[in-house]
Amino acid sequence: MKKIAVKYGIEIMVLVGLPFLFILADAIKKGNIKGFLFAIAILTLVSIFIFGIKYFIKENVLIIQNSVFGSTEINIREIKKIEKTWNAIASPAPSLAGRIEIYWDKKSIVISPKDYQDFKNAMLKINSNIKFKMI
Repeated sequence: MKKIAVKYGIEIMVLVGLPFLFILADAIKKGNIKGFLFAIAILTLVSIFIFGIKYFIKENVLIIQNSVFGSTEINIREIKKIEKTWNAIASPAPSLAGRIEIYWDKKSIVISPKDYQDFKNAMLKINSNIKFKMI
């Protein structure tokens, strides 16, 4: 099994976590233990969601582990096209920069591998017919 490094963008963490950091700071300032515990719980949950995203290649299958939301398995031989995208839809791509969209069997998914060239080479090694499109 080959692990594909995930690109984690600071912009996603700030965008999602910043409101709860304000709640945390306010709770500390006011001595509000419930507010403090709430903010810590939410920040922990958000961290689990973000850092629980993993990508693997096992034989001819790309496995996208979407934190606590399950996994998506894609037969790499069925992938038709991979293109860079700025699509900001909710997806197992914890970065806004470096997102790619994978198309197979009338479906698509957006991910963010840390090393695009390494990912591309790994895909082409299994399926040399994948079309890579740069935007």
